[in-house]
Amino acid sequence: MLSVLDQKACLDISGPDTLKFLQGQLTCNLDTLTTDQFSGGAACTPKGRMFTSFTLLNAGENQFVMAMHQGLVETTRTTLGKYAVFYKTDLLPDQKYVCLGLSGKNAEQKIAHLFNDVPDGNTALNINQQGWLLNVSGAITRFELWITLEHLESLWAPLTEAFSPTGQQHWQMLNCLSVEASLSPDTIDKYIPQHLNLPSLKSVSFRKGCYTGQEIVARMQNLGQLKSRCYRLSSDQQLTLEPDTRLFNSAGKAIGEVIESVQSSQGTELMAVIRVEAAEENDARLEGAEGQKLHCHPLPYEVDPKQELQF
Repeated sequence: MLSVLDQKACLDISGPDTLKFLQGQLTCNLDTLTTDQFSGGAACTPKGRMFTSFTLLNAGENQFVMAMHQGLVETTRTTLGKYAVFYKTDLLPDQKYVCLGLSGKNAEQKIAHLFNDVPDGNTALNINQQGWLLNVSGAITRFELWITLEHLESLWAPLTEAFSPTGQQHWQMLNCLSVEASLSPDTIDKYIPQHLNLPSLKSVSFRKGCYTGQEIVARMQNLGQLKSRCYRLSSDQQLTLEPDTRLFNSAGKAIGEVIESVQSSQGTELMAVIRVEAAEENDARLEGAEGQKLHCHPLPYEVDPKQELQF
């Protein structure tokens, strides 16, 4: 399947001080990223609350490309810009790239046929200096293609021959199934990285040193007392659930809120930050004790706070 990720946009960050600047602001460790390598990450307030989450790629020559929800680009630029004034670095919205998602049966074989290679790990495949192909597989095999509009024109025919075009809804479904949540304008400043399981997804480094909000994030990880985190929930009913819709347990007590939801022919898939005990007891529903019951699914990856401290 080929999904046009029209809710995703890029921020270009470049200049001789860019690495030093970003290393002091982001949760991921840029010192480990060589040219064409990428990492998930977030940027936090001094209180450890995330104001953006993203995929960050080292484009070489003191340049990084940060892909995120398009509604976060300007606020991310403005907030980081308060610190950037002390460095030789520029933050500019980058409108030359189109973001596409590639997934489905035999995706790797199709990509090998189209690009003569398949990216592996966190090293992206450079597409003729016109973009990158990133292997963003987690619980589900899938790829992101960041490509210039000009180069996409020549790639569109072979891409759509190999992958059936579909809407962004399909990619949202894969996000839910993989439990890989990201911030949107509705969730700015609401969560610390652990709420979205970012340490488990290797989007937080606890060995890199200081960054804004690091003390709060590290303290929570060391104490291991996180009471809520992101889970996948589902219903066999087609539900319209806006971000921040409150969820409850069978006793009518609030346990958390929806981050993202998407409808399918089988019902509704969603991600929500809810109390851990409610997820483990499969006890979540809408609108109190009499509301629509939701099914809580186990996480498709391991959560090990002590092991994550070594990353």
